[in-house]
Amino acid sequence: MGFLRNVASVFATNVARIPLGFLTQIVLARWLSVADRGMYALLTTFSFVVFLLTQLGWADAVIYRTRRGGVSPRRALSTGFAANGAFALGAFALCCALRAPLSRAFLGDVSAWAFVVAAATAPLLTLGELLCGTARTIDRFDLHNQYGFLQSLGILLLLVALTFGGGALDSALAVGLAVQVALVVVFGTWLVALAGIEWRVDLREALASVRYGRNLYVQNLLINLHERIDVLLLAALGVSAVDIGLYAAGVSVVAQLRQVPGAIGTVLLPRLAGATEAEAAEFTATVVRPSLLVMLAAALALAPAGAIGIPLLYGSAYLPAVLPFLVLLPGVALVTVSRVLGRYFAAVNRQRAIVVLRAAVLVLNVALNLWLIPRAGIVGAALASLLSYGTEAAATMVLFLADSGQAWRAAFAPRASDFDEYLARLRGFVSRAR
Repeated sequence: MGFLRNVASVFATNVARIPLGFLTQIVLARWLSVADRGMYALLTTFSFVVFLLTQLGWADAVIYRTRRGGVSPRRALSTGFAANGAFALGAFALCCALRAPLSRAFLGDVSAWAFVVAAATAPLLTLGELLCGTARTIDRFDLHNQYGFLQSLGILLLLVALTFGGGALDSALAVGLAVQVALVVVFGTWLVALAGIEWRVDLREALASVRYGRNLYVQNLLINLHERIDVLLLAALGVSAVDIGLYAAGVSVVAQLRQVPGAIGTVLLPRLAGATEAEAAEFTATVVRPSLLVMLAAALALAPAGAIGIPLLYGSAYLPAVLPFLVLLPGVALVTVSRVLGRYFAAVNRQRAIVVLRAAVLVLNVALNLWLIPRAGIVGAALASLLSYGTEAAATMVLFLADSGQAWRAAFAPRASDFDEYLARLRGFVSRAR
């Protein structure tokens, strides 16, 4: 399957997930109190952070080791599932042992049941990510797409069913856990049937995967902490669960835009991993130029829709979420630059500079949050993200130019030809539809 076709399939799936995501957020906002919506945001963020700490970059390492290292998908999947899975389960056990101090620091008065469900979701997210990476490795983007779509659909349907039964916060968290269990079992069985399995752990392959994946692991950790740590910092600085619920509502709308760079990055690494460095640089620039224009246009269109839709669909209690939403919007559009360009550094396996940059930007984000949250609350958190996202985008562009040797205008100045192939595909699709 070609690059544009893979991009189109992943992008179409992500577009289909956007309304599912919006509907899920509406159900949560209407079903839970604003305070419980804040606790839900804290606990799902906690699950995701534990997942980030345990995924080790293995999904991308499977792609790299298979495409450039010549390792069979069977061996890469088997080694990753055993080694990465064991590490993730160990992290779950550690979380349970440290429940009291973690709750005091970040989660407040959360029940033991809710904590355990949130912690148990993390290793399943880790295994699911590995399965999606394996699907992309064997060019089965259809399985990758189905996994993501069914994840969104399953959570929405179960939440809707629970609202008729009068569930609560614990039930909403259990929905996420149940969906992840089902997906890992079904898709794990499917991919084992396609790629095969070895009933042993290849220690040499495990070490090679960790060596490659560690830089991507650190990058993914830094990227996602940058995007999500604000929720935990709000709690750590004593912001009420109600205000956190309002902030999470604004973030939930903006987060739908992240589907675009996510879709592009998902497809871009396998394409770049098989190219020369010069080809990888040229192709990355060709992708980032139209992507940024599309994201800026989407942000412009989403601004009035979100400003009207948040209080209308979530309820009038969420009106204070509109301002942080508007502040975050342009920053999330700029994230496209750093996310797409980051795949270039992964493909050519020169990641140290980008890792250092992202660490510095994360430190900047934390410092800005610590300064702005006490002064401006949830709007301060949104402003901190906007400033750090803009800094990251500008600095990543500078690094890309220095590494690739391309000129500024050649790499980033928009060209009408950037859209030629996309438009040709669109015309062909319309012609076939007629």
